[in-house]
Amino acid sequence: MKSVTRKPIVTESVLVRHKDFHSRLLANRRPIIVYLPPGYSKNVRGRYPVLYLHDGQNVFDQATAANGGTWGADRTASRLIRAGRIQPLIMVGIGHTVNRLDEYAIHHDPRERAGGKGLLYGQFVIREVKLFIDAHYRTRPGRDHTAIAGSSLGGLVSLTMAREHHDDFALCGLVSPSLWWCRCKVFTELSKGRAWMKRMRFWVDMGTEEGGRDSGYPSGIAQTRRLIKCFGRSGLLAGADYQYLEVAGGEHNEAAWAARFDRMLLYFFGT
Repeated sequence: MKSVTRKPIVTESVLVRHKDFHSRLLANRRPIIVYLPPGYSKNVRGRYPVLYLHDGQNVFDQATAANGGTWGADRTASRLIRAGRIQPLIMVGIGHTVNRLDEYAIHHDPRERAGGKGLLYGQFVIREVKLFIDAHYRTRPGRDHTAIAGSSLGGLVSLTMAREHHDDFALCGLVSPSLWWCRCKVFTELSKGRAWMKRMRFWVDMGTEEGGRDSGYPSGIAQTRRLIKCFGRSGLLAGADYQYLEVAGGEHNEAAWAARFDRMLLYFFGT
């Protein structure tokens, strides 16, 4: 009887690049990189939760990352998936443009001379990027299986997107969020209504060396603790509705965010 040689099952992750994604809403173009988990090509009936990440140039690719630093999100996710610690997921790195400051903030900050297009950017992510991803990849498109996260101003816009689009996603990652923007005006917006917070699950982190007197901006830790108190007043429970991590000695850079990215994945997608 002839022996049959079976082709090995491919279990490597894949990065798919959409180099020139057009936005009708913002009238510009940007790169988008899609991470497909190990086994995606073989498990043709499988559908996956999706994590959308701002500043997509810094998420996967060393060649395009700011200051040469990358989150290495693909390597971290693949390691945790193979270890059975998180469920397989799709990740989408949404590249920023030269208008990053304008697009990531809903308020115009006179000091920074930027901001004001954050609401439009949020619509772009939900109405254009998410619709495209759901149409072309095997996603689980419901809000309970959709996460949006970012660092710095990417964290700020993730928070404001949660308020505006909580019907579209339920998981929100705030990595070193720039809550100081426009003299901390985000807290004024949050005070106008908090019922939507109870529909979300939040990951929040901040390093002790971020912001403060030497940088000329309010302490990142102080403002993040203020946000956590806001969660508490809204009835959110630590561990269940949000997870907050303070990182001793943590700085405001890609290397610091890469070092704790696994914690956010475990909180949102842990098995």
